[in-house]
Amino acid sequence: MVTTNIGNNIAILGMDIDVQTIEDNVISLEMLFKTWLHDYGTEREHLHLLLPLGGFSHATAPKTTLMCLKCDLQERLLDPALLSGMADGTMRTADLNLPCQMAAWPATVLYKLRVVKALKSEGVCESVLYGLPFIIKPTSCWQLDWDELETNQQSFHALCYSLLKRKWMLLAKCEPQNTSPNWNIMVHSYYIIVPSDSATLLVKAVAIRELLLPSTFPALLAEHPESVHGPIESALNSLEVEVTYNPLHLKSNLYKYLKSTLYKPLQKQQAQPRDQRPERHPPKQHQSRAKAMVAPLLMAPSPVQVFRPAAVRRDSCERSLLPKEYDKFLQ
Repeated sequence: MVTTNIGNNIAILGMDIDVQTIEDNVISLEMLFKTWLHDYGTEREHLHLLLPLGGFSHATAPKTTLMCLKCDLQERLLDPALLSGMADGTMRTADLNLPCQMAAWPATVLYKLRVVKALKSEGVCESVLYGLPFIIKPTSCWQLDWDELETNQQSFHALCYSLLKRKWMLLAKCEPQNTSPNWNIMVHSYYIIVPSDSATLLVKAVAIRELLLPSTFPALLAEHPESVHGPIESALNSLEVEVTYNPLHLKSNLYKYLKSTLYKPLQKQQAQPRDQRPERHPPKQHQSRAKAMVAPLLMAPSPVQVFRPAAVRRDSCERSLLPKEYDKFLQ
């Protein structure tokens, strides 16, 4: 068994190399590579969470006075819309066109979420939440004083504890990024902030009136005929029950699909009889301007080209983009 060991810094060419030892299994290796997708920069904070001064009690301070918790954002999931051609084709990129779609990387925008209400946890319907979830954690910005960092972290942990104890969620409105006079009408985005057992908060976009579609559903019946209720109960009793959901137990063949789109073996040309082969005539060249024929070099595509749709890549990717030693890992 191999344990994680971080901190052996080796100075080579003025750079610090962080040596890490991971568990000897595929999941640990996969998670190591995925850590590269996180932004660990500490140059600035990502999010300011604004609450009324004095918490949720009826304080004498004016409501315009706000308490600011400085936070960082972290992605929870990879965006399936960025992966070209998902298998079922149901992924949509509509979330990218929202007035305020938060992103944790690159942290070039400072988001401000102003808490407007507290909600009971059982009073939020999952059907009105949409978009990718983000993790909120206390900031580790190095530009803040150590005392401010410590106070900010303690206040953040106290907020998580109090929300979890009260079984509350927070409804927050995103403050506008551009306050220029040209923006006469601002479209506001709203978010639900959910506490957890860890010292983090979960934030997801919540629907507003303009986004809702009409829906009328009948109330659930309290009693059902035994001829219908019996088979349903029998079917449910035959299912395996798990206490918690573990996403590591499910596989969608995504790696195999990406491998099939990135790896294309060379297509062997069928040999043709000599009498059916087209005649090739050498190009006419002037003696004074003879051109040297040099085979073009194969250039590796950029990461942006790799994730383009398959229809665009069909003519330009005829060779393998991945070494053969990666085949075992991607299966």
